Amino acid sequence: MEQQLTALKPEPLTAESFREKVFDYLTEREWKYKGSLPCVIDFWAEWCGPCRILAPIFEELATEYAGKVLFYKVDTDAEQELAMVFGIRSIPSLLFVPLSGKPQMAVGALPKPTLKEIIEKELIPTLPASEQAEETEPADSQPLAEDEISPAELKALLDSGEQSILLLDVRFPDEHAQRRIETEEQLLIPLPELEDRIAELEPYRDRLIIAYCRSGSRSEYATDMLRSHGFNVRNLRGGILAWSD
Repeated sequence: MEQQLTALKPEPLTAESFREKVFDYLTEREWKYKGSLPCVIDFWAEWCGPCRILAPIFEELATEYAGKVLFYKVDTDAEQELAMVFGIRSIPSLLFVPLSGKPQMAVGALPKPTLKEIIEKELIPTLPASEQAEETEPADSQPLAEDEISPAELKALLDSGEQSILLLDVRFPDEHAQRRIETEEQLLIPLPELEDRIAELEPYRDRLIIAYCRSGSRSEYATDMLRSHGFNVRNLRGGILAWSD
């Protein structure tokens, strides 16, 4: 019988509890995280529509990552000092805090697969090895969907010199700089910016667009979005993790 997960609520933070549990910005000059687990902090407000969309997803993540990642919420109307300290100009804004190293901010009601990928990439690896999540299924464990392409198929297309394809990397620039699929016909548009920058793809409407990211989850969302706008798009199964140079 499948075990039910006990639902957990993200913990609200005040300026005082933030300084106690996350970072004491009044006494510390350099970032020094106080927590024993990585955390994600949602800066939100009651009147914010996208915040309401994000709220149930945030609660689901708090349950799924219980014991591995802490989830906090900061009401920017009630805690204006915290909003000012972190320069919050748009909500929802999410602060991803690893156990070691600097935190990073993401803006907007990002889809759940994107949030999970950031957590898996930026936060889980900072846990002790014994507490890290198990590896996901191999990329080829399931049949390809109609809107997917396998790494082997893409490699064959690139090796053949096919001119009618365009690669679209929907990761962040630092990820693209670290490792990417080497080809001249390529655009980098991070997923959170894709809808606002969709006009940049218009010159390639007659191309087959191959979307990719780290593991295939962000690019799956991008594929669905672009297909709804009439583009011919396929998602690279398994992302850059499944790609062999």
